[in-house]
Amino acid sequence: MKGAGLVVTGTALSGEVKVGDTLWLTGVDTSMRVRSLHAQNQPTDHAYAGQRIALNIVGDAEKEQLNRGDWLLSDAPTGEAFYRVIVSLALHAPLSQWQPLHIHHAASHVTGRVSLLEGALAELIFDTPLWLADNDRLVLRDISARATLAGARVVTLKAPRRGKRKPDYLQWLSTLAAAQDDSAALAIHLERGAVNLPDFGWARQLNHPGMRQLIEQHGFIQAGDNLLSAPVAARWQRKILDTLATYHQQHRDEPGPGRERLRRMALPMEDEALALMLIERMRDDGLIHNHHGWLHLPDHKAGFSDEQQAVWQKVEPLFGDEPWWVRDLARETGTEEQLMRLALRQAAQQASLPRSSKIGTIVTIGLSLSPI
Repeated sequence: MKGAGLVVTGTALSGEVKVGDTLWLTGVDTSMRVRSLHAQNQPTDHAYAGQRIALNIVGDAEKEQLNRGDWLLSDAPTGEAFYRVIVSLALHAPLSQWQPLHIHHAASHVTGRVSLLEGALAELIFDTPLWLADNDRLVLRDISARATLAGARVVTLKAPRRGKRKPDYLQWLSTLAAAQDDSAALAIHLERGAVNLPDFGWARQLNHPGMRQLIEQHGFIQAGDNLLSAPVAARWQRKILDTLATYHQQHRDEPGPGRERLRRMALPMEDEALALMLIERMRDDGLIHNHHGWLHLPDHKAGFSDEQQAVWQKVEPLFGDEPWWVRDLARETGTEEQLMRLALRQAAQQASLPRSSKIGTIVTIGLSLSPI
């Protein structure tokens, strides 16, 4: 607008804005300061959701860089705009699988296609990404833009690449589509596993105080930006215990894996911070014991094999103040070198090597005994 600087108009969909606020402009991906403000055609210092507003904004952006459908946000988004979402359809005319469409969202207009799932559920795939949130409304028109075919409401922004038509996932989507509020939506998401708080906050358009109030209502497990429910934590805990039991069966002569290795074996695809926190809680509760960094079940006792025990009985009396090389110990006792190494490794894991013996240092370095 000549003489007034950069002025943008639109409807405030949520929240509030004041003169002096800093907002994030999506089309340019930069912050802009609100210099002045009009709401309902009247100058004001403050506007809120539902009002038609005009904002005079200042920042590193030019008029030529702006496009119809760009958004002004209170905070920079945590991710990128969305190329695919799952929606609930309200049909005005039948849709066919993978039908091309014109898709309208607020002031944005893109083309895309529809993948029908079950009942009213469908996936929309956009040729140009859109900034969307849960429960946002879209209008679907035929590719000639002559007829309105359906309305759509966003059910989830997280559309999986595979498994969308599995019965249990479709049932979960139907339950999520019927969620009445943020608390119900969070509980439904937590049924499937860990929830990333910034992603959920964006999807539900919750600010930091709103998220804090929501998660303080329940006894969730939190590590960093991720949240876990008690029932899912119990399932993860069972996986950890089962994995540890299997490890003991397969490696009876070992005390157990290290913390990181146990996490990778039991919960390789889950959030690392949450998995490690759960392992620590299980240690504190006595469900898992720690022996020099090696984790094991309370009733597991690692020990020498019969062959290793025979080697250890030969070599233990030789320890003194002088250091030994493994190959020298093997030669001295008439033992195969590899068998000697295995016996010494087992002794080190059981802390059987004398603290005063210099061989402890040599063996530890040579065999890389640190937990992994």
